[in-house]
Order: sequence, then structure tokens, then C-alpha cells
Amino acid sequence: MQLTTLLLVVVAILTALSGIAVFSGAHKGDRVQAFLFFFTTLAALVWAVGIGIFLSLPVDAGAEITQVSIYMIYIGAPVMSWGLMAYTCHKYLPGKIGMGILGIICLTLVAIILINPDVLYSSYELNNISGNIVHVKQDAFYIIYGIYHFIAVGLYMTGLWYAAHTAKSILVKKAHLMVLIGFTITGVLALVFDFILPYFGKYDTIWVGVFAMSIAWIFHYYAILRYRLLDLSSPWLKGFSHIIVMSLAAIMYLVIFFIIFAALFKVPAPSTQVIVLNILMIIAVMLLFPALNELSTFIGSLSSTDEVDVAYIVKKLTGLVGYDVNLNEIASFLADHMHFQYVGFVENDEIYGSKNIKFSPEVIAEIEKLRKSNGGIWLEPNEQLATALKKAEIAGVAELRDSKGRVVGQVLIGKSTGHVNFSDRDLVPVEIIMQVLPAIMHPGNHRIKKHLL
Repeated sequence: MQLTTLLLVVVAILTALSGIAVFSGAHKGDRVQAFLFFFTTLAALVWAVGIGIFLSLPVDAGAEITQVSIYMIYIGAPVMSWGLMAYTCHKYLPGKIGMGILGIICLTLVAIILINPDVLYSSYELNNISGNIVHVKQDAFYIIYGIYHFIAVGLYMTGLWYAAHTAKSILVKKAHLMVLIGFTITGVLALVFDFILPYFGKYDTIWVGVFAMSIAWIFHYYAILRYRLLDLSSPWLKGFSHIIVMSLAAIMYLVIFFIIFAALFKVPAPSTQVIVLNILMIIAVMLLFPALNELSTFIGSLSSTDEVDVAYIVKKLTGLVGYDVNLNEIASFLADHMHFQYVGFVENDEIYGSKNIKFSPEVIAEIEKLRKSNGGIWLEPNEQLATALKKAEIAGVAELRDSKGRVVGQVLIGKSTGHVNFSDRDLVPVEIIMQVLPAIMHPGNHRIKKHLL
């Protein structure tokens, strides 16, 4: 199995899943445009799979499978071009007229190819050495076929430019220009490798046009993500992002694998068993990726003692909202990830901490009386209380307030771990985290252990 075939399969899957994600996640106002995008990706899928099948056919392949793959190539392409044109032109009256005219031409071309394939090509050649070739006829039909693509794609790009030119929003303008740039790159490559070169008999590089199609999808994805070209719901946009990232990772993995395989074993293409094994490895890595990412974040949050990973801590704490929690475990978690030797909570005359520190009832009462701070959450203990806190290696006392401004407790923070002084550490992340804590604190339930960090 050749690398080009595998890459075509990956790009085809990327194309189809992109269309499904966009159409499924689009809101009502963007449903028509999202459907046209989905329709276009299905046609592109047929085109890409057809090229992949034809290029991988052995010399003894049957005539039926060969002809079907050629049909998929030369029928999928004009349908895809019509879908692209409709995607950008369906909102305008001239565009709707163009959709109707080019739709009739597209159906006519498809019907002619199905009824009489000899009008398109004279013969085909299956050769494992020089590559499989379709000998397209250099006559009027192929020229008309190419002109149709040129007009359809030209209208698509004109529609993108017009949408960008007339857009009132700068974001929409940038989005259409981004898509236009991506497809310009794809269109030039497809024109050269999928129409011009095959016309002159060079067919072994026809896969370049399909592979270049991924460039257009990536630019389109970026326009959706960055400039909200289409209004997609958040879960679908997130899923769309995973599709793009994972597909690109698979493409890079396959390229690197084939280069290493060919260099080490001097074999132009690995066996089917090796390919299947690598596909299974890609799937396994994709399934393990969320867990590995979580583990990496966890380790990074523990190891970077010079800074606090606020996003990770807030994510974990907000996940506990609504659950009964154990304040001792919360204190231990914060001590580990905020990189303090100790974190403790003072509430209802009791202390819950990352480690056992004994304070007299008088000291606890004094801590709970601390209500005022100088422009922030940090409290200033009196001299006697400061001495007791220093003896227990407590470096600071912070105040906890709920969303209504009521005091719900105090937080004791020990010295910083590593080589960072408490006074030198940026305490803004601590203040952010203190705003999240009251939402997970449920009086009377702190000792119930139901949801662990």
C-alpha cells in the first residue's frame, strides 16, 4: 500500500467528518450554507476515494472496479465544484440563477460520462512500476469539462470576494478572505495536477490536488473558529476542532512512518499488516490522548514551582460545585498545586488543613475575628496572633467571601515551596482561586468524601 493512498484516505475522512460536524452543529440561520458545505464534502469524499482506489489498483484489477473508480473521480469533481459555487452564491439572485444553469450543465456532464465513458478517456493502464494512468481524450469534451470547473470555481471565489467586500463586520470580512486564500492555494494545485497535467498524459501526481484540498478545509476551519464564519454550537465546534487536529496528527504520523520505514528497510511500501498495525496505533493514541493530556497537565502543575497553573486549579475546583467535599483534601490539593507548604481552612471554630496543625481555641477565635483587609483578601493579624502564626510557619491569612460579600471563612497559607519566597510570589492567582472556593464549600458536609480531586 502506497503512502499516497493512505493520505488520500485520511484527507477523505477529514473532509467527510468536517461536513458532518458543520452541518450537525450549525444554528438555524446557517443551516442552508452548512448543508451546502456538507454536500460539497460528500462530493469531495467521492472524488478523493475514487483517486485513492484507482491509484492503488493492482495490474490484475477487474474492469468493473477500475471503471467505478474512474467514474468516482470524474463525477465527484464536477458535483464538488457545483457545491462550492452554491456555497457562496446561494444568497444572491445572480448566484441562484448560476446555480440553476451550472446545475443543469453538471447533470449533463455526469449523464454523458455514465452513458458513454469513451467520450472522456480512450483507455486506462494499470502498472505497478510507472503508476496507473487514465488516457483522457484531448478533444472538445474534456475542454468543456475543464471550462465548467473553471467557471464554477471562479464563481465560488467571486462569491467569497463579494461577501468579504460587502461585509459590514470586519470579522466576517476577514473570515471570507481567509477561506479565499486557502482555496486559492488548493485551486491552483488542483488545476495543475488534476486537469492540466492529466491532459498531457501525466497522471501519477493527480493525488496532489486531493491532498491540497486539506489546505482549504484547514483555512475554512480557522475562519469558523477564529472569526465565527458559521454559527456552530460549542460542543460541535469543539468536536470539529478535534477532527482537524487528530487528522493532521494522523497525516504527519503516516508521513514520518513511511519515511523512516523506507530509510530503514529499503522497501518502497510496507505490507498491509504493517499498515493495519499503524492505523490501530493511531486509534489507540487518539483514545489515550485526553488521559495523557490530563496527566501531563497534572504533572506540569506539580512540577512548575515557580508559577501557579490557575486554569488547571480552577477547572478542578469548579468540577466540584454541587458535590459534598472534604476540606482536608481540598487543602492538600491547593497546597500541592499552588506550591505552598501548607493550606488550611478556618470555619466554625475548626481547622481543615493539608497537614495536622494544632491551634488553641483562642487562636482560632482570633483568626475568625479578622474581618478587614487593606484593599484585598489578605488580612493583617495583630502582633500576638502574628507570633503564633509564625511559629506554625503560616505566611499569610486570606479571607473567603461568598458572591454576596459575606465572610464564610479564612484560609491559612504556609511558606512557598522550592526557592520562591512568599513575598516574591505573584499572589494574583491565589486571589483568583479564592473567588472560586466559596462555591464548593457546604457547611456541615465537609467530612463527607464523595468526590475526589
